[in-house]
Amino acid sequence: MKHLLLCLLLLAPCAARAQDSAAIVVGRYLRLLNAEALPSDSLLIIETTITYRDSRDTHFMRRYYQAPAMMRVEVWQADTLTAGLCTNGTSRFRQYNMLQGWWNDLSEEEFSLALQAYDPRSPLFNYAARGITLSYTGIILIEGHPFHVVRAEQRDHYNRSYFFDRDSGLLTLITESYDMPAGSHRPMQSLPPIEYKFIHQYQPLGESLIPSEESFRREGVLHILNSTLHLAPRNNLLFNQD
Repeated sequence: MKHLLLCLLLLAPCAARAQDSAAIVVGRYLRLLNAEALPSDSLLIIETTITYRDSRDTHFMRRYYQAPAMMRVEVWQADTLTAGLCTNGTSRFRQYNMLQGWWNDLSEEEFSLALQAYDPRSPLFNYAARGITLSYTGIILIEGHPFHVVRAEQRDHYNRSYFFDRDSGLLTLITESYDMPAGSHRPMQSLPPIEYKFIHQYQPLGESLIPSEESFRREGVLHILNSTLHLAPRNNLLFNQD
């Protein structure tokens, strides 16, 4: 018992240092993205073409963001809406169900979890409020280049590893595993984890940065994403209707 207590006392400072180091790395990255500087007087529109290696299938994703927290995501295949999320940032959190053909209400927590993969402010934006626990696992060399590695755990979500370029501070690679924190629930209809996701290029918009070229692989299928950014007049109605 004394030996176990001693081990716990020795591990506690290490865990605290891992969290502090992770916060420094992620904090630097979020400052580089500078999402708070996105135009508050405009509607941001991100239009993304999603193509699949060795396939002719193409999807189109449109993301709309309006400060401080209004967001809408639509994924289309030809004229068919296949996925959607929409919030006015305060009282309305909706998700489109393609099988049912209508929009369903979600709790704010459920919506935040579903939105992370699409959030132009980064899946790590406001990570503490989203219930994401970070730990720093060290530096790894990929093709001779050093990356800081941060592990993220969140209830009901696959565990992830984030790889940040040591020199630029920007997030370059994300991986997921089938593991989840203890007590998590995996819905029957949930997609398998991504094997990896690369962020190849960031595009400046004013004083902010937004990923514009990305790729990820799931179940051996490579998805390639190319985005363009536009600004339009504010439109509150867009976030308050299906």
